[in-house]
Amino acid sequence: MMDLRAFSGKRICVAVSGGVDSTALLAYLYENADNFGYTLSVCHCEHGIRGEESLQDAEFVKALCMQYDLPMYSFAEDCIKKSKADKTSLETAARDFRHACFKSIIEENKADYIATAHHKNDEAETVLFRLARGTSATGVGGMSATNGYFIRPFLAWTRQEIEAYAREKGLSHREDKTNLETEATRNKLRLEILPKLEEAVPGAMENLVRFSTLTSEDDKLLYEYAEGLLSKEEEGFEVAFCDKKPLFTRAALLALKGLGLSKDYTAQHLESAFLLQGLERGAKLSLPKNIIAEKRLEGIFFSFVKEGKNEQKPEAKPFDLSGFDGGRYEVILSETPKGMGMDGWKGLCLDEEAIPQTAVFRFRKEGDYILRFGGGKKSLKKFFNEEKTPVSERGYLPLIAERDGGEVYAVCGVEISEKVKVTKKTKKVLYITLKKK
Repeated sequence: MMDLRAFSGKRICVAVSGGVDSTALLAYLYENADNFGYTLSVCHCEHGIRGEESLQDAEFVKALCMQYDLPMYSFAEDCIKKSKADKTSLETAARDFRHACFKSIIEENKADYIATAHHKNDEAETVLFRLARGTSATGVGGMSATNGYFIRPFLAWTRQEIEAYAREKGLSHREDKTNLETEATRNKLRLEILPKLEEAVPGAMENLVRFSTLTSEDDKLLYEYAEGLLSKEEEGFEVAFCDKKPLFTRAALLALKGLGLSKDYTAQHLESAFLLQGLERGAKLSLPKNIIAEKRLEGIFFSFVKEGKNEQKPEAKPFDLSGFDGGRYEVILSETPKGMGMDGWKGLCLDEEAIPQTAVFRFRKEGDYILRFGGGKKSLKKFFNEEKTPVSERGYLPLIAERDGGEVYAVCGVEISEKVKVTKKTKKVLYITLKKK
């Protein structure tokens, strides 16, 4: 049973269709309002599905509100027309309409909570429906007694208990004949499948609800562990490599949601992101809503595809002290240390006279190598890997190097070659700063 003391001083709007469940909920909350100190209002959504009967439902709810002296917020929509226009099922159109109504009540500050009459049978039905459709452990979790501004005071009650309460209180209600039609999937589950399942396996409904609760607890714990794989960066989220799929896919889902993708993803998207770990560094995966996943040195990076601003890369330019406009980045040269270490990139210094006259400013090419500062000769690719330079930046970092590929003397913002390091014999120290445009 929900503890109504938590809602003392709050405004609860009860969603009332006129059926026995919602009518009983209104009576129950009204009966306890003075004891627990909350105030009530009523919301009624007329779907336009049952013609004159729908209008009579609205009049019935209006009469209830007058009886209880409660404010009523009424909404109407032709959901048949809406379902055709949106190319969705009638059930989906009606649900979306209701949720839009509830949201408007909250946003217009007419209530703090929306109370719905969902009960234990609804919970079992939801779990069975999701299992039959092939859900994950995250998806199999049914409803909760509180979820944002929604509260479900009857979630621990069975339909039989609600009906018994309504009889005890002498409550009248409206019958929605569409609830008795088995064409709709949920109705078929409610009217045919669940009763037969309960007959074949007594206690099946309770067990479905218990399974949902236990699975939700396990899922919550896995998400807590998955959060340890996730790190936020300026332009996205990185998920550390992990061979435990339940953890990796949950971390990947947290990354997607962090980028605003709360739906339109599939289990296959998460599976593909997991498999991306086994591909070569730099491999990418396109995801919905202009999101891309890219394999880095230590994880998979989720970010938005860049639109191409400042991405034009200029031709090679002979090295001189005027610096270099590299499109995404600008190279600033100075004989005094000014603005060293901009935008997260390292400020460098080198021996100006050690740079060959044949050197140019350019971008990476096949076959590039560098004499690592304090180390041996490395291919530029291996050098980038060891420095953990983001794959997405490597092609845009200006180099000081030989024109046609080969030796690199400086990777601006990252490191210089052993060949141009400052020594006791250095006469002119040149400072390099990389500035993001």
